[in-house]
Amino acid sequence: MKKKLSALLIALLTIGQVFAEETAHIYLLRPFDFGAAMAAVYGGKKYYQMQHWVDIDGHKFGIVATLQYFKIEVQPGSHTITGYVGNAPYEDVKVKQPDYSITVNAAAGENYYLRIDEKKFKIAQIDQKKYQKEQQGSNPIQYAGFVAFKDEKFYTEDGKLIDEKTGKIIEDGQTQLAQGGSQSAAPKKERVLSDVDQNIPTTKKAADDTYVLIVANEEYQFLDNVNFASYDGETFKEYCLKTLGIPERQIRYCPNATYGILSGGVDWLSYALNNFEGSRAIVYYCGHGIPDEKTNEAYIIPVDGKGTNTATCYSLNRLYKTLADTKAASITYFMDACFTGANKEGSMLVAARGVAREAKKETIEGKAVVFSASSGDETAMTYEEKQHGLFTYYLLKKLQETEGNVTYEDLASYISKNVKKDAFLLNEKPQTPVVATSPAAAETWKSMKLK
Repeated sequence: MKKKLSALLIALLTIGQVFAEETAHIYLLRPFDFGAAMAAVYGGKKYYQMQHWVDIDGHKFGIVATLQYFKIEVQPGSHTITGYVGNAPYEDVKVKQPDYSITVNAAAGENYYLRIDEKKFKIAQIDQKKYQKEQQGSNPIQYAGFVAFKDEKFYTEDGKLIDEKTGKIIEDGQTQLAQGGSQSAAPKKERVLSDVDQNIPTTKKAADDTYVLIVANEEYQFLDNVNFASYDGETFKEYCLKTLGIPERQIRYCPNATYGILSGGVDWLSYALNNFEGSRAIVYYCGHGIPDEKTNEAYIIPVDGKGTNTATCYSLNRLYKTLADTKAASITYFMDACFTGANKEGSMLVAARGVAREAKKETIEGKAVVFSASSGDETAMTYEEKQHGLFTYYLLKKLQETEGNVTYEDLASYISKNVKKDAFLLNEKPQTPVVATSPAAAETWKSMKLK
């Protein structure tokens, strides 16, 4: 479902000519269903692994992610919301069930609340009290965006037309993201396999005690894309499968993860570590990160998140604490991202923030080791020739050279030495990978291994 950026996730969009008292608002909710997510992990593909699409009055748009709600501004009158589900191309996704549709007779100035049931493929109208209860649950719903629907089309606040299929603004031969940057309509550059993408070592020994969460965020809806993040995630997964011998069913791969998918991935990993005591975990992330303006706390930015609103992002402290509270024997993090507010090219994610800032150090608990791509206010850069993140390239290179049989001390030394050198020679900028550990791993991390 790549390149299907959701029109639903456009934030704070409205039409200046339409006054509030002349319109109605429809809130569409899709709470996270942990049971459905776990069913997907164990083969129930008709649930969480499927994409859920909706249309309004015959105009299909976007992907509705879990843990989200969005607000649609409509003219008074009858409006039909129809659900679609599947993983087929945009044009071919069909209605699954006749009752996955509802008609709202909207009156001016009124609000209407609809809830998607992803297990039964139904849309039902709920009252405001139930909607508010959903927001206050253990997995609170995140605000996703505001879209104006007028004259059977979708618009931005200044009247520019939104492409229903991509969720982008159509303007002067370019498709411009609704917030935070623009992209050319030119096709994506063809991938050229580097040395680490080929001749990946294999092992016959299965790592049945290891569980992996891979999040590779490249195609952002409100921010500039992260070059080569998808290649990073894909190749790291191959090394987990072939070199480390981790069974595929024990790897949760999340390319272009929304907030809901990211949260679901963490929940899945937490569940596994609690139910299979003594297991080890590996978490790999590449994508954008940002510090909170007031607290400097570091956040992962999902592909539907915004750099101006950390409520749409996922706290690193929350990630570390959630997994530290499990029964895991050890947790290893590889973070190919910086959390300074800058992207991998060094420009700011949020234009108003002119200076990259050092994020506050997180509290690491349990028996955990964190390999970070950069330190301080540095940028985690790309290796253009190899089509990988610079940090990820040398992580993969060392795994290739050693067939995965390398201590964390040697791995850290190799990555640091080569990344610092190439960051200067290729980009004339500093990039210093660092390792941080929890107190429980401080004395033993150097001798730890991935296999």
